Amino acid sequence: MILEADAEEIEDYRIIMLKENDIPGVLKTDVRYVDNKSQYYYDISSKTSFKMLHEKISLTLEDMKGLVSDLLEVIHTLKKYMLDEKSILLEPEYIFCENGKYYFCYYPPCEQNIEEDFHRLTEFFVREVNYKDEEGVRFAYTLHKATMEDNYSIEEIMSRLIPTEEEEEEETPCETEFVDYTQRMEHLAQEESIV
Repeated sequence: MILEADAEEIEDYRIIMLKENDIPGVLKTDVRYVDNKSQYYYDISSKTSFKMLHEKISLTLEDMKGLVSDLLEVIHTLKKYMLDEKSILLEPEYIFCENGKYYFCYYPPCEQNIEEDFHRLTEFFVREVNYKDEEGVRFAYTLHKATMEDNYSIEEIMSRLIPTEEEEEEETPCETEFVDYTQRMEHLAQEESIV
Protein backbone atom coordinates (compact mmCIF):
# COMPACT_ATOMS: atom_id res chain seq x y z
CA MET A 1 0.00 0.00 0.00
CA ILE A 2 1.39 3.42 -0.94
CA LEU A 3 0.33 6.75 0.59
CA GLU A 4 1.67 9.94 -0.94
CA ALA A 5 2.32 13.22 0.84
CA ASP A 6 1.93 16.50 -1.08
CA ALA A 7 5.43 17.84 -0.58
CA GLU A 8 8.81 16.30 0.17
CA GLU A 9 9.41 16.38 3.89
CA ILE A 10 12.56 16.73 5.87
CA GLU A 11 13.39 13.23 7.09
CA ASP A 12 12.68 13.73 10.79
CA TYR A 13 13.20 11.23 13.61
CA ARG A 14 9.69 9.72 13.13
CA ILE A 15 10.50 8.61 9.60
CA ILE A 16 13.84 7.20 10.75
CA MET A 17 12.11 5.34 13.61
CA LEU A 18 9.59 3.82 11.17
CA LYS A 19 12.22 2.81 8.61
CA GLU A 20 14.78 1.42 11.03
CA ASN A 21 12.54 -0.45 13.48
CA ASP A 22 10.05 -3.28 13.39
CA ILE A 23 7.46 -1.75 15.70
CA PRO A 24 5.02 -4.41 16.98
CA GLY A 25 1.49 -3.77 15.70
CA VAL A 26 2.60 -1.14 13.17
CA LEU A 27 2.84 -1.94 9.44
CA LYS A 28 6.46 -2.14 8.25
CA THR A 29 7.15 1.19 6.53
CA ASP A 30 9.57 2.48 3.92
CA VAL A 31 9.71 6.10 2.72
CA ARG A 32 10.84 7.14 -0.76
CA TYR A 33 11.06 10.55 -2.38
CA VAL A 34 9.85 10.91 -5.99
CA ASP A 35 9.25 14.18 -7.90
CA ASN A 36 9.35 16.30 -4.73
CA LYS A 37 6.79 14.05 -3.06
CA SER A 38 7.12 11.67 -0.14
CA GLN A 39 5.78 8.18 -0.72
CA TYR A 40 5.08 5.89 2.21
CA TYR A 41 5.21 2.19 1.34
CA TYR A 42 3.47 -0.16 3.79
CA ASP A 43 4.01 -3.91 3.73
CA ILE A 44 0.53 -5.45 3.79
CA SER A 45 1.58 -8.90 2.49
CA SER A 46 -0.76 -11.67 3.74
CA LYS A 47 -2.86 -9.11 5.62
CA THR A 48 -6.48 -8.12 4.94
CA SER A 49 -7.96 -4.71 5.62
CA PHE A 50 -10.49 -4.51 8.45
CA LYS A 51 -12.99 -2.94 6.04
CA MET A 52 -12.65 -5.73 3.48
CA LEU A 53 -12.88 -8.41 6.20
CA HIS A 54 -16.26 -7.13 7.29
CA GLU A 55 -17.87 -6.37 3.94
CA LYS A 56 -19.45 -9.84 3.93
CA ILE A 57 -19.07 -10.99 7.53
CA SER A 58 -20.59 -8.98 10.40
CA LEU A 59 -18.46 -7.82 13.29
CA THR A 60 -18.42 -9.91 16.45
CA LEU A 61 -17.71 -8.95 20.03
CA GLU A 62 -14.29 -10.68 19.78
CA ASP A 63 -13.40 -8.67 16.62
CA MET A 64 -14.11 -5.36 18.35
CA LYS A 65 -12.40 -6.27 21.63
CA GLY A 66 -9.38 -7.60 19.74
CA LEU A 67 -9.01 -4.48 17.63
CA VAL A 68 -9.35 -2.05 20.54
CA SER A 69 -6.96 -3.99 22.81
CA ASP A 70 -4.39 -4.20 19.96
CA LEU A 71 -4.82 -0.45 19.39
CA LEU A 72 -4.14 0.29 23.08
CA GLU A 73 -1.08 -1.96 22.94
CA VAL A 74 0.23 -0.09 19.85
CA ILE A 75 -0.32 3.31 21.54
CA HIS A 76 1.80 2.15 24.52
CA THR A 77 4.46 0.67 22.21
CA LEU A 78 4.73 3.87 20.15
CA LYS A 79 5.68 5.81 23.29
CA LYS A 80 8.78 3.59 23.63
CA TYR A 81 9.83 4.78 20.16
CA MET A 82 9.05 8.45 21.00
CA LEU A 83 6.12 8.46 18.56
CA ASP A 84 2.70 9.83 19.43
CA GLU A 85 -0.64 8.30 18.50
CA LYS A 86 -1.84 11.29 16.42
CA SER A 87 -0.48 9.76 13.21
CA ILE A 88 -2.26 6.39 13.52
CA LEU A 89 -4.86 6.09 10.76
CA LEU A 90 -8.03 4.62 12.28
CA GLU A 91 -10.12 4.35 9.12
CA PRO A 92 -11.13 0.69 8.62
CA GLU A 93 -9.35 0.53 5.22
CA TYR A 94 -6.00 1.34 6.92
CA ILE A 95 -6.28 -1.24 9.70
CA PHE A 96 -5.07 -4.69 8.70
CA CYS A 97 -5.53 -8.13 10.19
CA GLU A 98 -3.43 -11.28 10.03
CA ASN A 99 -4.15 -14.38 12.12
CA GLY A 100 -6.39 -12.48 14.54
CA LYS A 101 -3.76 -9.76 15.19
CA TYR A 102 -4.35 -6.16 14.08
CA TYR A 103 -1.76 -3.90 12.46
CA PHE A 104 -2.02 -0.13 12.17
CA CYS A 105 -0.78 2.35 9.60
CA TYR A 106 1.42 5.11 11.06
CA TYR A 107 1.42 8.08 8.67
CA PRO A 108 3.50 11.06 9.96
CA PRO A 109 2.22 13.70 7.45
CA CYS A 110 -1.25 13.31 8.95
CA GLU A 111 -1.71 14.35 12.56
CA GLN A 112 -5.27 13.90 13.76
CA ASN A 113 -7.25 13.87 16.95
CA ILE A 114 -7.28 10.20 17.94
CA GLU A 115 -10.45 10.64 20.03
CA GLU A 116 -12.40 11.90 16.99
CA ASP A 117 -10.98 9.14 14.79
CA PHE A 118 -11.78 6.48 17.36
CA HIS A 119 -15.34 7.84 17.64
CA ARG A 120 -15.74 7.40 13.86
CA LEU A 121 -14.36 3.86 14.18
CA THR A 122 -17.05 3.07 16.79
CA GLU A 123 -19.64 4.31 14.28
CA PHE A 124 -18.30 1.63 11.92
CA PHE A 125 -18.68 -0.92 14.76
CA VAL A 126 -22.33 0.09 15.24
CA ARG A 127 -23.06 -0.18 11.49
CA GLU A 128 -21.28 -3.50 10.93
CA VAL A 129 -21.93 -5.42 14.17
CA ASN A 130 -23.81 -8.72 13.95
CA TYR A 131 -27.24 -7.78 15.32
CA LYS A 132 -27.88 -11.39 16.36
CA ASP A 133 -24.98 -11.12 18.82
CA GLU A 134 -26.58 -9.32 21.78
CA GLU A 135 -23.31 -8.88 23.69
CA GLY A 136 -21.62 -7.52 20.57
CA VAL A 137 -24.44 -5.03 19.96
CA ARG A 138 -24.36 -3.91 23.61
CA PHE A 139 -20.57 -3.51 23.46
CA ALA A 140 -20.66 -1.51 20.17
CA TYR A 141 -23.39 0.87 21.39
CA THR A 142 -21.87 1.34 24.86
CA LEU A 143 -18.45 2.04 23.33
CA HIS A 144 -19.95 4.46 20.79
CA LYS A 145 -21.94 6.30 23.47
CA ALA A 146 -18.86 6.59 25.71
CA THR A 147 -16.88 8.21 22.86
CA MET A 148 -19.43 11.05 22.75
CA GLU A 149 -18.25 12.29 26.16
CA ASP A 150 -15.82 15.22 26.33
CA ASN A 151 -12.16 14.35 26.92
CA TYR A 152 -12.76 10.62 27.14
CA SER A 153 -9.95 8.08 27.43
CA ILE A 154 -10.02 4.91 25.32
CA GLU A 155 -8.17 3.08 28.09
CA GLU A 156 -10.70 4.11 30.77
CA ILE A 157 -13.64 3.11 28.59
CA MET A 158 -12.12 -0.31 27.92
CA SER A 159 -11.32 -0.88 31.60
CA ARG A 160 -15.02 -0.27 32.35
CA LEU A 161 -16.21 -2.54 29.52
CA ILE A 162 -13.70 -5.39 29.87
CA PRO A 163 -12.81 -6.38 33.42
CA THR A 164 -9.18 -7.39 33.96
CA GLU A 165 -8.31 -10.99 34.85
CA GLU A 166 -7.83 -9.96 38.52
CA GLU A 167 -11.31 -8.37 38.65
CA GLU A 168 -12.85 -11.47 37.06
CA GLU A 169 -11.22 -13.65 39.74
CA GLU A 170 -12.65 -11.40 42.45
CA GLU A 171 -16.13 -11.62 40.91
CA THR A 172 -16.03 -15.42 40.65
CA PRO A 173 -17.72 -16.82 43.75
CA CYS A 174 -15.75 -19.18 45.91
CA GLU A 175 -16.74 -22.71 44.97
CA THR A 176 -16.11 -24.41 48.31
CA GLU A 177 -18.85 -26.62 49.57
CA PHE A 178 -20.69 -25.46 52.66
CA VAL A 179 -20.27 -27.88 55.51
CA ASP A 180 -22.77 -27.92 58.37
CA TYR A 181 -20.51 -28.85 61.27
CA THR A 182 -23.28 -29.21 63.84
CA GLN A 183 -25.01 -31.82 61.71
CA ARG A 184 -21.69 -33.57 61.07
CA MET A 185 -20.83 -33.64 64.81
CA GLU A 186 -24.25 -35.16 65.63
CA HIS A 187 -23.67 -37.80 62.95
CA LEU A 188 -20.21 -38.65 64.41
CA ALA A 189 -21.70 -38.83 67.97
CA GLN A 190 -24.34 -41.28 66.75
CA GLU A 191 -21.65 -43.47 65.12
CA GLU A 192 -19.60 -43.49 68.35
CA SER A 193 -22.66 -44.50 70.41
CA ILE A 194 -23.34 -47.36 67.96
CA VAL A 195 -19.73 -48.54 68.27
